[in-house]
Amino acid sequence: MIAPVRPHSRIVVVDAHPNDYDTIAHSPEFNHCEFQFHRDGRSALRDDDREYPELCVINMNLPDMSGLDLYEMVNERWPGVPVYMVGDDYRPEDEVQARISGATFYFCKPLQCEWLAATAAG
Repeated sequence: MIAPVRPHSRIVVVDAHPNDYDTIAHSPEFNHCEFQFHRDGRSALRDDDREYPELCVINMNLPDMSGLDLYEMVNERWPGVPVYMVGDDYRPEDEVQARISGATFYFCKPLQCEWLAATAAG
C-alpha cells in the first residue's frame, strides 16, 4: 500500500500539454496536493516560489528548451528535489539521457498515479 500524500504537498509539472495530467491531478490520492503547471521552461524559471516542491516533473521536449537543460537549472534551484523526466513517447535515447543527467526517474506518458504518489508521500 502506498503511503498517503503529505498534506499541502506541491508538485511542479513543466509540460506543454498539462491536460495529460488531468487524471492524476484529480485523483483522490492527490486531494491535498497542489499541482503547479508550467507550459515551458521559462515560465517555470520565472516562478519566484522559494518553497521547495516535493516533486518536479519535466517533459523532455519543451517548446522553448530541452527538458534536460531545465533539469540542470531546477537541480541548482532546488537541490535534492526528486525530478521525473517524461517523454511523450518512449525513446530509449531519452531514457539514457535522463539517467545520465541524474534525474530520479524517466517515464513516458501516460503517467500512473502510483508513480507520483510514492514520491509525494515522501
